[in-house]
Amino acid sequence: MKQKPAMEILFEDRSMIVRGDSVSAVLISDLHLGFEEVVSNEKGVHFPLQHTDILERIETLVQKYDVRALYVIGDVKHTIATDVPYNWDILPDFMSVLSGLVKTVVVPGNHDGDLEAMLPRNVDLVDVHGIIIGKGDEKIGLIHGHAWPAPELLDASLLVAGHSHPSVSRYHTASSPETGRDDRRRYAGSVPVVLHSKLSKNCVRRNLGMLEIADDEYTTLVTLPSFNKIMTGIAVNSPSSRLQGPLFDNTCCEFLESEVFSTDGLFLGTVGWLRNRFNETIKSRPRGD
Repeated sequence: MKQKPAMEILFEDRSMIVRGDSVSAVLISDLHLGFEEVVSNEKGVHFPLQHTDILERIETLVQKYDVRALYVIGDVKHTIATDVPYNWDILPDFMSVLSGLVKTVVVPGNHDGDLEAMLPRNVDLVDVHGIIIGKGDEKIGLIHGHAWPAPELLDASLLVAGHSHPSVSRYHTASSPETGRDDRRRYAGSVPVVLHSKLSKNCVRRNLGMLEIADDEYTTLVTLPSFNKIMTGIAVNSPSSRLQGPLFDNTCCEFLESEVFSTDGLFLGTVGWLRNRFNETIKSRPRGD
C-alpha cells in the first residue's frame, strides 16, 4: 500500500505555510498596522506606509501555494486603542481586500482591542485563547502568545504563536585606519527568525488547573516573527533577552534549547549556542591594521 504523504510545512517571507488533507493555509503574525504612524508622530522618523506592501506579499503567498485560508495570529493593529485616525482610514479597507483574496481568520492579540468593529463580516475573529485547524494528525493550534492556550489546543500536533517577534542581532567590524584607531564592533541591525521550542504540556496543564498526563508530556511551539518588515524584535542571541507571554514566563518552554531558523527554514543553531557566539563576538577585541 502506498503511504500517504505527511503534512507539508514550509517557511517563506516570515510566514508559515501548511498543506495537508485537512488543512491548507498561510500563517502570519503581528502585522502591527499603523506602527509607522506612531514612530513618525513620536520620533519624527518617517517610513512608507506598510499596508500595501503587506497586502502584496500576502497575495503572492496565497497564489504561489494555492491555499484555502489565511490565519493572522494576532496584533493586526499597532495601537491598542481604536480611536486613532489611521485605524479607521486603513484597517477596514485593508481587511476587506484581504478577505477578498482568501478566507481570513484572526486570532486576536494584545494590541487588538475592539478590533471586531473594524472587520468585515466575512472575517472570522476567534477566541483569544486560540483555535485548532486541521484534523487528526494534522491538527495545529494557533495562539497569539500573550494568553494561555485553551485546553483543547494541547491535543494539536504542534502550536504556532507570535507576540515576541524573535530576531537575531548582528554586528560588524568598523575599520578607520585613517584615524589611527582600532577596529570597533558596530551594531548592524537584526534579522527576523523563527523559533522552535520544546513545550511542556504538563506545565501548561498545571497552570490551567488541569490534571497532568504522564505519557503526553511534550509538543513543539513555533514562534513566528512579525510579518511587518519595519518591526523590530526580541534578539534571542542577546544574553539578557527573554521571550514574552505565559508559556515563556512560566518556563513551560525550554528557551535556551530552542532551535532558531531563518525565515526560509535554514537552521541557524540553538538559542544557547547563538548566545555563546554573541558573547564571544562582543568580548573579543578586533585587531587593527
